Amino acid sequence: MKITLRKLRPFVLFVFSALLMACSNPTPKQAPSVVRPDTDRIAAVKAIRAAGAGDDSALQVNPLRDPAVEGFLAKAEQAEQLQRLDDAHVAIQKAQALAPDAPDILQKEAEIEFLRGNIIEAEKLAYESFKKGPQVGTLCVQNWQTIIEARKSFGDNDYLPHAEKRRKECTVKRPVRL
Repeated sequence: MKITLRKLRPFVLFVFSALLMACSNPTPKQAPSVVRPDTDRIAAVKAIRAAGAGDDSALQVNPLRDPAVEGFLAKAEQAEQLQRLDDAHVAIQKAQALAPDAPDILQKEAEIEFLRGNIIEAEKLAYESFKKGPQVGTLCVQNWQTIIEARKSFGDNDYLPHAEKRRKECTVKRPVRL
């Protein structure tokens, strides 16, 4: 019996140490204070913002706004430039609290959410902005470009033609003047 116990001792030690390793918790990694967005998300947001830049729509809707809202939006833009996307999100939330139905703020939030990697939320916000907005003009183009970029991220090529058609419908031709 002594020989059997001696032969089992390494096996018992191995099993015991394996159990101890399985029960131990690895040290948790701390999240970085500055979120560094993925280059694909940065390129997508650049495409969203550029989509309406060359828009020659006859109708542009620009809201009159409380200066505090503009201040929060400026803070959000500054935080985004420093890649502090959580701070940008907080600033946009404060602006939205003062102007809850502003479709342009919803679109800005969608862009920040896209950069943060919350692409599903970004698409929802862009569509909500479209529903609350003028449904023509630059903002409309950006709404649908956000949806297009989200669908590209999801690999949903079936919906892309519809979204691109909707984006084109945002542009209103100027009337011919004599």
